[in-house]
Amino acid sequence: MADGARQHHWTLTSSLMALQAEINRDRRRRRKPFRPDDFNPYVVNRPIPAKASVEQAAKLLRAKYYPKEINCGKAEVEN
Repeated sequence: MADGARQHHWTLTSSLMALQAEINRDRRRRRKPFRPDDFNPYVVNRPIPAKASVEQAAKLLRAKYYPKEINCGKAEVEN
């Protein structure tokens, strides 16, 4: 319970710190605005996953990839 209260207090404090930093930010030197998460020690920064296609992932893993043709709702004609 004490940990939850501590996290709540840090959330409020980091919001005030971000506001103060944003007011004094030089927009030519730092284009990216400050966020409360920049000042909160309890926030876990997770890396943003890179967008890649299946072909790129297979090439990276040195795996064989055989693309399957997708039938876009068209009925196959059998003879």
